[in-house]
Amino acid sequence: MLLLLFAVVAAPVLAFWPDGEQDPDQWQKHVKNACEARRYGTRLAAARRVATAGAAAVPAIKAYSHKKGRNAVPISLVDLIANSKTTSPETVVLLQAWAEDLDFYWRSSALRGLALRAQDGSKATAGDNVATAKQTLLFDKYRDDPAWKMRTNARLGLAIINAEGTGADKVFALAEADPRARVRLTRLLLEQGRTPPLQPLIDALADQRTFLGIPWGARLGLESSKALNVWLGADFPELVGGDYGKSIAAILAAAKRKSGQELTEPKAKVDQESVDQGSVVIGGFAIASCKYGDQFVQWQADGTLKFGIDGARTAKLPTGQWQELLQQRTVLALEKNVGVVVCDKMQVVLVDPKTRIDVAPGSLPSAASEWLKRLALTLEEANETELSANLRRGFSQFEGR
Repeated sequence: MLLLLFAVVAAPVLAFWPDGEQDPDQWQKHVKNACEARRYGTRLAAARRVATAGAAAVPAIKAYSHKKGRNAVPISLVDLIANSKTTSPETVVLLQAWAEDLDFYWRSSALRGLALRAQDGSKATAGDNVATAKQTLLFDKYRDDPAWKMRTNARLGLAIINAEGTGADKVFALAEADPRARVRLTRLLLEQGRTPPLQPLIDALADQRTFLGIPWGARLGLESSKALNVWLGADFPELVGGDYGKSIAAILAAAKRKSGQELTEPKAKVDQESVDQGSVVIGGFAIASCKYGDQFVQWQADGTLKFGIDGARTAKLPTGQWQELLQQRTVLALEKNVGVVVCDKMQVVLVDPKTRIDVAPGSLPSAASEWLKRLALTLEEANETELSANLRRGFSQFEGR
């Protein structure tokens, strides 16, 4: 019988261990070790035990969260539960509660766990139609979430439910501005034994773009290469050392043969400033947020602002207002990291004065906050209302409290 994912009242489930351990106090001990043990090996071993226990460990996880707060539960435990094969209603309800908590750091991992437990709608029986409909509603709710990992995992669930027919094609046709999301969705589906359109992985192989010195393009290429390596297996070609062009061509040919897809040769992608010296970036910041989504902002000396990890969207600020902001940028040149970063963070980067610091939520000094507010206001006055609103929403959680 297929799992009814979203049962409100979970049926009692007994979990038996080979050693016969069923004492609830022992589960509390294992959960605490999974979250707090000083030694990484101890934490990991405890997390694996908790993750594979299914319903038996859920009360202890809830008790720990109630006492310490949900964000005291580490990503290692959430990921192991998400990736586990346990399909007890209690586990599913826990994952759903995490996924729908906007303030939970690891909600995207919880949603991935639900996606991996989704049932193929084409194989469902008449009695499973209600479960399939409820799954679809949840994943539809987050398919356009501001956080790229959330919408990627929501689309993963939708693609699995709609594995046959045009449903899966519609998932890939959804608008997606973040190159990381396109690569991640393709990789996740490959890992589930499905063959989605492979062009995003092929394109990423030739991506060398950066953001303020962060080689995100090369990281995508590496993720894609590893995914294709696993999928192609023995058919993965021997790469030509030092010759990216020939190596990519060999991978492309192998992927075409196995998939039967009409894949095209990727075009090399580099930073615009590599080909246009007038596009030199002199500063910016990146915001990583599980709640509001990531934001990437870079600026040039002439007042051109680039938005998105790939700088695909631009805006030009009035010269006078931008020059005033530029002269006052030193308020962003903090000497050291501010606050303790667990998940969400803001990274500020300046070329002059040389700065690269991380800021935790609620830790941004008032002078820096005021500078960002003036930047948002200048954007608004330049008729970039949407960009201004996104910027305000992004940095609001980092303002000092």
